[in-house]
Amino acid sequence: MKPVIKPTVPHRHAGYHELIFLSKGAGSHTIGDEKFDIIPYTGYYLGLSEVHCWDFSKIPDGYVVLFKEEALAQYPNSFNSLFQLTKTFEIGNPNEQIFPLLETFYKEYKKGSSREVLSAHLNVLILTTLNLPSSSPKLDSTVIDQLALFKRLINEHFTQLKNVQDYAALMNIPVRRLNSICKTTLNTNAREVIKERILIEAKNSLTHTSSQVTEIAYALNFTDSSNFVKFFKQQTNLTPLQYRSKIKV
Repeated sequence: MKPVIKPTVPHRHAGYHELIFLSKGAGSHTIGDEKFDIIPYTGYYLGLSEVHCWDFSKIPDGYVVLFKEEALAQYPNSFNSLFQLTKTFEIGNPNEQIFPLLETFYKEYKKGSSREVLSAHLNVLILTTLNLPSSSPKLDSTVIDQLALFKRLINEHFTQLKNVQDYAALMNIPVRRLNSICKTTLNTNAREVIKERILIEAKNSLTHTSSQVTEIAYALNFTDSSNFVKFFKQQTNLTPLQYRSKIKV
């Protein structure tokens, strides 16, 4: 983390996951449309679709880890378990586990260690983070793998496929099983997970582009703008234009 106070514009690191571990700093960190107070010894996880920005009031210190999915190709358990991390989580005692691991990881990165070595460090870091007291309860590995597959498929197809049946067919499991997986892990159903992904993209477009509502509706493959407006209002109690006006106040 660069030790400077410099507000950033909302941005995303396309194609990357991001883990952030802060040991110093104050201000706010906005992820999507949620704003979090910056408190020392806090971690953040951003998935592929996440837009974020910083507004520091005190100089920050810590580590930022950006990685593509292929970095965990040899460690599917770590990758498939990332969904258990919330957007923000407590790191705990800075002298135990996390920051010593990060320091060693950073040294290996700076000296140009091989991808295999860096991937191994990333794997250990993720597993250690998942075992923090503030992490989610551990789940059956089969359930974790199936949810991870579902989320990957949504990221690939959410503009075209919006029905639970389509994803269940791609996963070769019954719809009832897919809903059970979502209920166990996320306390919701598969349809809501699909809608959440569409909503994230809609909010990103409304917040960070000047695209018209009709253009956003077309990009998200709605039959027309009125259906998009209806969908958005059902999810947020606001029309797209009301949402855009609210977040720009």
